[in-house]
Amino acid sequence: MTIGFLITRDGYKDDIIGLTKAAVKKGLNVILFMMDDGTRHSQDKDIVALMGLNGVTMSLCDHSAKLRNVIEIPEGCAAGSQYQNSVMNQDADKVILI
Repeated sequence: MTIGFLITRDGYKDDIIGLTKAAVKKGLNVILFMMDDGTRHSQDKDIVALMGLNGVTMSLCDHSAKLRNVIEIPEGCAAGSQYQNSVMNQDADKVILI
């Protein structure tokens, strides 16, 4: 089973980390997609470290990131478009908006 997290807001760091780790612990795959103010999370080392967990992938909306001066995209995080959001919505069994 795969769960998607659509991250659109700055903040909620502890929730993102806690929910992701809990899902992985239960054997779920996790897709993290950041857009709007949520792209700022790509600059947080603790959020980025989630990609090291088995079954976790991360991507962000490059357009949203550029509008917020988020320039450095972490290695392993796909900088794409709303296409990645649509893929997450297609591939995930459940999607949670954060």
